[in-house]
Amino acid sequence: MRFGSIFAFALAFASCTSSSEVRPDAPSDRCEGYGPNDSCMNEDNFRECQDAAAECPGEVQVLESCPLQFRCPS
Repeated sequence: MRFGSIFAFALAFASCTSSSEVRPDAPSDRCEGYGPNDSCMNEDNFRECQDAAAECPGEVQVLESCPLQFRCPS
């Protein structure tokens, strides 16, 4: 390989793995195992999940509906 080819490959690879890139379902963007783009999920119920997880950590109830619903125990 020539230096120019290696350099071009390195640039292309770096642009694909940029640390500033945010994937929609990155591990930090999960709530109770669900991401906002999963089946029966959307931005609204994902936020609902995050709110419930903040209110009752480790005790969030997932109501199996579509879209999913998230609640704290009463």
